[in-house]
Parts: sequence; structure tokens; C-alpha cells
Amino acid sequence: MTRGTRMEALERAIARPDPVPGVGANSPVSGLARRSVGFFDVLGQSVAAIAPSAAATTIPILAVATAGAGSVIAIAIAAVIALAVAASVSVFARRVAAAGGIYTFVSLGLGPRASLVAGAAMLVGYAFVAMSELFSAGHFLVIAFAPSGVPTVVGCLVLVAIGAAFIAVLLGGIRLSTRLTLLIEVATVTALLVVVVVLLTVVPIDPAAYVPRPDHPQGLVVAVVIAMTAFVGFESSASLGVEAKRPFATIPRVLTWTVLAAGALFVLVSIAEVAAFDLLGLDLAASGTPMDDIARGFGVGWAAVALDVLVAFSFFAAAVAATTAGVRILFSMAREGLLPVGLGRTSERTGVPVRAVALLVPVIVVVPVILRLADFDMISVMEIVLVASGTGFLLGYVLVCAAVPPFLRRIGEATLWPVVRAVAAAVVLAAGLVVFLTMTGDVVSVWSVVLFAGALVGAVVVLAVFRARAGAAPRAVRDVPLASDVLGGDARR
Repeated sequence: MTRGTRMEALERAIARPDPVPGVGANSPVSGLARRSVGFFDVLGQSVAAIAPSAAATTIPILAVATAGAGSVIAIAIAAVIALAVAASVSVFARRVAAAGGIYTFVSLGLGPRASLVAGAAMLVGYAFVAMSELFSAGHFLVIAFAPSGVPTVVGCLVLVAIGAAFIAVLLGGIRLSTRLTLLIEVATVTALLVVVVVLLTVVPIDPAAYVPRPDHPQGLVVAVVIAMTAFVGFESSASLGVEAKRPFATIPRVLTWTVLAAGALFVLVSIAEVAAFDLLGLDLAASGTPMDDIARGFGVGWAAVALDVLVAFSFFAAAVAATTAGVRILFSMAREGLLPVGLGRTSERTGVPVRAVALLVPVIVVVPVILRLADFDMISVMEIVLVASGTGFLLGYVLVCAAVPPFLRRIGEATLWPVVRAVAAAVVLAAGLVVFLTMTGDVVSVWSVVLFAGALVGAVVVLAVFRARAGAAPRAVRDVPLASDVLGGDARR
């Protein structure tokens, strides 16, 4: 066969390929903006969900309050654990493109009962963290321009305006939300890094200020669990498995890079904050806005205004990212037949699950306004709502890590290191979670546990009722190859 003949045969094969059986025209998750977002869009989802600049300026407060000088070490340990969780989530993300994220992954490894608990835990986590972030966005926006505070009505109006913008971004489509949130986070992280680098060059670092007390190991354990809440949301990029252009390559990379970068940022910011507060003679654990206190302590109060505005935008972006992931869990549950089918319908123009948005968003927007009316401050909201949400995420992480060994064994790909790593992460997270839940000593911590337990039980009961009505346990839905993806796909199927 000559070269010309071979080329003609190849061209005919491409133009009229042999049919490939079993490849149809529709996906079980059709309606979403399939294969429409690239690497940086997925990165924007994961980074925004963590809200690195916002978390870096707030989480150290809670870590210092529980671990004292061990706060930086606690954050570093939390970063290592989060990296192990990211590796476990990547085991699924390399093989399965799904909108349900951890909910779907747990179903594939541990079955429908465990996935129901995981789905409930992640919904509680995403909803509570979005509420906390919208409240914090309003808080930082207000103090940026009125450090002494504003009337409650004005604060509520600010939250209403933020809520309206929040809804508009969510309904605008996945590309709008991911690109906007990535732009916000690049700006805020860049500004925060400039501040941190300046601080580290002018503030003396005392190594003794970062050594945990040997007589208070339980405080370090609790601080690690609290520090883990700084990383929650990184896994949300897995919820874009259907919409990502190259999900099996893009999502695992985003998961790992996000945790590594965020962990480095959190450690640097914590070192700088502890050193600066020691130099200024201030109590970091008692600070509501540590970067503001540092800026004013060094006589650059104007920088505090800029940082507050940027942090407010960061919290806003995080709320968008968290709600995006939560909405896709509801969408997946509806497509499985667990929840009403209407929640699985999407906008023809944007691919947004509009009815799932309509169910979840009103609660997320209204609760921060109620908290503001009740005169809650940001620290109280963090200690109650944010810690409760973090507990939900940690339960989901325990279950997804535990799902790795049976999933790999079922598909015949079980190897030693992924299994050992996943089991170790599950054990460490579960032990830390038990210590955290059983060592709550103050009223705020007790209320955070009560809030989490009540919300989780309520969500599980509701989902269990829907599952009982559905009859047989629903099968996890995920994306499949379509006729348009392969040569020879039968588009008529």
C-alpha cells in the first residue's frame, strides 16, 4: 500500500468511522455546561472555595486561642493531612467525572448508605460555610469604611446587597463564577503576600514563640482540627468533573496544587501575625481583624482599609464557590432519583441547575441577615457556624478516604501506597474529630457541636425519607463518553 493510499484510507476512516457500540448521545448528567471550563476555571473554583486570603487572616485567631504558641505547627500539620485527603480524592477524580464530588465518590466505594451520610455532611458543610462567608464579607466591607461600626439596619442592607450580587453570579453560569472568583483571589492573595513579605523582613522572629506547650497536647490536637477548616472546600473542584474540559488530568492537579499553595500561605501568614502581635504587645487570640491591628500598629491605617475590602471580596468569592459545589450535590441527587426530579433541571442558556440554586440560596442569604439582626459578631459566627461547617467537611473527608480501598479493590487497581495513605488519613482525621467533639469545654464550642449534630441528623433523616420513597437505592450518576467524544460514536442512540 502506497503512502497516498494509506492517507486516503485514514481520511475515509475519519470521515466515515466504524460505529462504536454502546456510545450514545446523552449523558446521565446532561444539561450542565459539559466540557466548557478549562484549567484556570477549575483552579478558580478550588482556590475560591478555600478563600486563602480570608482564611489566612482569620483561622490563626482560633488556632492561637486553642494551641497558643503551637498554632503555626498545628496549621502545618493540618496542611499535611489536607494533602493526604487531596490524594485520596484524586484517586476518584482520575477515573470518574461527576458533579456530586465526594458524595458520588463515597457511593462508588462504600455504597449508598455511606454516601447518604457523606452527602448530608457535605451539604451541611457547604451551606454553613457559605453563610459564614457571606456574613464575614459584610463584616469586612463595613469595617473597611466604618471601623467604629454602623447601625444594624445598615449592616443588614449591606448583606442584602451582597446577597443580590451573590445570586446574580451563581445564575450567570459556571464560567462567570469561576473566572470572577479566580480574579478576586489572585488580587487578594497578591496583596496579602506583599504585606506578609514586608512583615517578615521588618519583624524579628523568635523561634520560641512557635513551640507548643508540652503540658497542653490536647490544645494542639484541637487546633489541628480547627486549622483543617482553613482548607475545607479545596475538593469542590471535583464537582466540576462534568464541566471541565480535561477532568481526569485537570482536577487532580488542581487539588494538589491548591492545598500546597494554601498551606504555604497559611504558615507564612501565621508566622508573620504571631511575630507582629508579639512585637506590638497585642493578644492575637483576642483580635477580630488581625491584619487591621497590625496595619494600625505600624502606622499604616490606610492599608487596613484596602485589606478589609479585598478580604470581603475573598469571602464573597468563597461563598460563591461553596454554593456552586453544594448545588451540584443536589443536582446529582435529583438525577439519581433520590430528590425530586425538578432539582436536576438546568438552564438551557447557562447550564446552571436553577431549581437547586432556588432551594439552597435563600437559606444561605437570609441566615447572615438574621445573625446580623441578632447582633452576632464575626468571631462568634466563626466559632459557631464556621466550626460546625468544618466538622461536616471533616466527616466527608473521613468517608472519602475510607472509600478508597474498596473502590480500588473493586476495579482491580488496589496498590499498597494509595490504600495505606487513604487509611492513615481516615484514621487521623477520625481520631482528631473525636477528640475535638469530646473536648469542647466552653459554651461557644458546645453550640457549634450542637448546631452541626442537629443539622446533620436533620439532613440525613430528610434524605433517608426521600430514599425510602424512591424504593431501590439510587445508582451514583456520573458523566460517560458521548458520540461527540469519539470517532464512530452512534449519535442516534
